[in-house]
Amino acid sequence: MSTARLTASASLTGTARVKHSFYRQHLLAARHFAGLAGQIELKASVIEAERSEHRAYVTGAVVFSVAFLEASINEFYLEAVDGDRTPLSSLTDQQIGILAELWGDVIDRYSILKKCQIALAACSALRFDEGAEPFQGTDGLVRIRNALIHYRPEWDDELLGHKKIRDRVEKRFNPNPLVPSGSLWFPHVCLGAGCAMWSVDQAAVFMQDFCHRLNIPSRVP
Repeated sequence: MSTARLTASASLTGTARVKHSFYRQHLLAARHFAGLAGQIELKASVIEAERSEHRAYVTGAVVFSVAFLEASINEFYLEAVDGDRTPLSSLTDQQIGILAELWGDVIDRYSILKKCQIALAACSALRFDEGAEPFQGTDGLVRIRNALIHYRPEWDDELLGHKKIRDRVEKRFNPNPLVPSGSLWFPHVCLGAGCAMWSVDQAAVFMQDFCHRLNIPSRVP
């Protein structure tokens, strides 16, 4: 008489869910580009190819500085949606729940600064004074980014949007030393290493202030 021995085996498989935060990388990129623009301005003479590189570095610093702000506030709301307490450690469950409810098609259409003001109000935190720093400077930074991304040439004797940008930010940073005298202020005189470095600092100061108002860990790399 023989007996058969049956062996059963089972394997369990699962899929881990992964998300990757990217907002910090934007500010790191902006700092890198601002540094490269500064290096070119230190040269005794600059060839045309270097002028093009310089313009690219400055533009990149501006665009990525604002991208840092936009990605950071978007990820902030999504952290609330996920219930991730690590970056929102000081917020109550109720505050996190309110932020999660706010996120959606409506708030996603608001401007970067409006999203920040709404988040502060939702958490009963002190909102930014829109007539003071760092709100004013950051609004100017966003305006420069928008003007570059949605660029519309303007005649020098019929300046509209470009004049508003100049009035808002001209005294906040040193002009581009690589352009000849008499150049249009925007974009030529504006887009120098001074603007690039200011963009990085302005974005960092604003986000640091936002975190301080909510008493959450710094989001500035």
